[in-house]
Amino acid sequence: MTSEMLLALFCIGATLLFLGIRRALILRADRQIRHCGATLAAERDALESKANELEAMQAEIGAMKAKLVELSTEKLILNRRGGKRADTARHFIHEIGRPEPGRNRFVFRLAMAPGFTARPDAKAVVHPAIWRFENEAQVWAGDFAAAQMLTRNIFHDGVGVTVSSEGADEQAVAGAVAP
Repeated sequence: MTSEMLLALFCIGATLLFLGIRRALILRADRQIRHCGATLAAERDALESKANELEAMQAEIGAMKAKLVELSTEKLILNRRGGKRADTARHFIHEIGRPEPGRNRFVFRLAMAPGFTARPDAKAVVHPAIWRFENEAQVWAGDFAAAQMLTRNIFHDGVGVTVSSEGADEQAVAGAVAP
């Protein structure tokens, strides 16, 4: 009888041990699944936040495009003064970026590409009448290379604007100002 009891106790103990190990494995898998779920929820929230930012930016871009269309239909009046005095007195500044800590201001000269307005597919990014006056881009960036890249991405040959390479490096470095 004792050997049968020992065998019965061994079977009961082995079954309990098996159930305990199985329970521990299930709990570990549950923790891993909960951790993955929390990670996915955090990533989802971050993506939703970025999507909201993107929608706001797209709405802002749409409003700016509508304003540009509205402005392009209006006649730009620049001849309030007579002759050469008006040509030398006007100065248009195109700002790129914002003054923030760690950013410097770089200045680039801009000009309309020769013969651009005569092209049938010409679409200027700003009113074409301002190009007979002095134009400059004031770019707020961390370094000169970033400022130059921003300027050349916005003002390029495709939109009829050339960024003056003549003295741009010296002027930009000399024009760097702490915000």
